[in-house]
Amino acid sequence: MHGRFIKADMRETGRARIWAIVVAVLGIVVALLFAASAPGLIDDDAYIFLRYARNLADGRGLVFNFGEPSAGITSILWVLVLAAARWLTGADVLLLAQIIGACCFGAALAVMVTTVADSGQRPAAAVLSGVLAALSPVFVCQAISGMEVSLNMLLVALAMAWIARAPNRSALVCGVAFLVRPDNVLLAPLLAVARAERRWRTVVTAGFAMAVLGLPWAWYCYHIAGSVLPPTRVGKLLVFLPAWYGLAAGDLGHLPLTSRLKLAARALLRVAAIFTQGQARVLLVWLALLPLGLTRAGRRLWAPLLLLLLSALAYAWAFPLVKLRYFVHLLPWLIPVALAGLDGRVSPNLRRGLYAVLVMLFFGLSARALPRYRDWVSCEGTKTLAGRWLAEHTPPSARLALEPIGAVGYHSHRYIIDLGGLITSDVWPVLRHGPRFDPAELLAYLRARRTDYLIDAVDGPWAGRLLRGEPDSLHLTATIAGPPGCGEIGVYTVSPDQESK
Repeated sequence: MHGRFIKADMRETGRARIWAIVVAVLGIVVALLFAASAPGLIDDDAYIFLRYARNLADGRGLVFNFGEPSAGITSILWVLVLAAARWLTGADVLLLAQIIGACCFGAALAVMVTTVADSGQRPAAAVLSGVLAALSPVFVCQAISGMEVSLNMLLVALAMAWIARAPNRSALVCGVAFLVRPDNVLLAPLLAVARAERRWRTVVTAGFAMAVLGLPWAWYCYHIAGSVLPPTRVGKLLVFLPAWYGLAAGDLGHLPLTSRLKLAARALLRVAAIFTQGQARVLLVWLALLPLGLTRAGRRLWAPLLLLLLSALAYAWAFPLVKLRYFVHLLPWLIPVALAGLDGRVSPNLRRGLYAVLVMLFFGLSARALPRYRDWVSCEGTKTLAGRWLAEHTPPSARLALEPIGAVGYHSHRYIIDLGGLITSDVWPVLRHGPRFDPAELLAYLRARRTDYLIDAVDGPWAGRLLRGEPDSLHLTATIAGPPGCGEIGVYTVSPDQESK
């Protein structure tokens, strides 16, 4: 009798693995269909990765501007993957980023389904979790965003899958994941909690892997930018911290403990607010059931949620400019944990009815999120139009100043002066007050960098403030209009210094 139960469980697990492959294919197909239906990317930062990868693959080195090595990327592994794919195929990096992203997304879902089934949850619930994640706009949109999100999702899923049965392999994956995002250093302490035996040996192995694999990139960043981490963190704090919290980036490290804790609390509220906005609303269904699921989910399903909590706390303290994509690689695990809360508490017949209600509610929320995604991509496409216009109507030697630099930089093929300070640090002194910069200082910086054009929204935060402080500094040369309701991008000629002339 006992043997029959074991064989039945093995058959169920085997079917779950087959269904995991089906879920992977479903995730890939859905993601690619989304990419085809709304060409372009939803995150301007993705184009920064693409330009670095294209230059690297074409033999120009790890540069954004030709001849100027820089470290303005958070995920070096994602750039290396894209560069290798372009070198092998010669295809457009944007297309490769979406195809590879979709494949990583499908593989991550397959790993999640298998892990959930192996953890003792019903195979049917594991498969349903994967299907729902594969059809969720919040995950699909990020998978084809051109960012490193889906690669990160796959590596973290593998680390979760191997914690119990292959700890050394899990530790090695943690080291590789560190090259995708530096916040994956939190995987090391997570192993100490998730492992029942030899936990410290596993933690040491993970730490060693991160150190060995991350050391070359840290040395490169230090050699180029003077810091073991890329300068992107400082640039973003300079630009956005004053706008979000009314705090200059230079004051962040000098705040009293109580003020720093209050700032972290405000950042955590922003994390919570993510789930009430746009595509992330579809996750509210699973968040509501999460307390029930936590009492029944095993240690292996707790691990991703614990990492989610650690990540939220770490970002709130060290980098309070939280975004959905910083956490989205962990959010699919909410679904199996939430479904676990229904197992064992209701009868099978009632459970099927509840599943049906949840699925209908989920798809209702998803249907409301889709138009927002397409509108977002359409408006982001205005920057692509601007980049292509600049490629056709400006000389190849033109020097463009702007922030954000992604889409315009990728499509224009022009020299870029980054006003956000992501690829260079020479603009940081000008940005010390964030959006309240001194117009005279900015104008002097633009002239010192021999800037030909300032690219910004018409009367936007850069051009508008500069014109109000220095009325003769800019001349509006052209406007690029996007779809209705998306605004216009202005191409401003920077006036030369009359005294130098």
